[in-house]
Amino acid sequence: MNRKYSLKKNRDIEKLIQAKHSVGNKYYAIYYQSGDLKIAVSPSRKIKSAVARNYEKRVAKEILRPLLPNLSGITMLLIIKNTVQELSFIEKKDQIEFLIKKIIKEKK
Repeated sequence: MNRKYSLKKNRDIEKLIQAKHSVGNKYYAIYYQSGDLKIAVSPSRKIKSAVARNYEKRVAKEILRPLLPNLSGITMLLIIKNTVQELSFIEKKDQIEFLIKKIIKEKK
């Protein structure tokens, strides 16, 4: 995922959480609001190993990369829960795409 789509500032992430627009399931939670296309990915600290947390972040970013054209006008924070480790890549992709479709549907 390109660096220009990265959401870095704590203040911006806190605004997203306080906006209370969210969708989620057992594996992921997404906080979102209207704005520039910016994405932050945050794995749960319950994923014990830093290697595993970084792996899950890389996988999530790779899943989101082809979806970026559909996400224009949405700022979002993707939280990865520790239960995601039991899924295969295809299942992770399906779960994230399902949540993204929910967001797009709610935005219209």
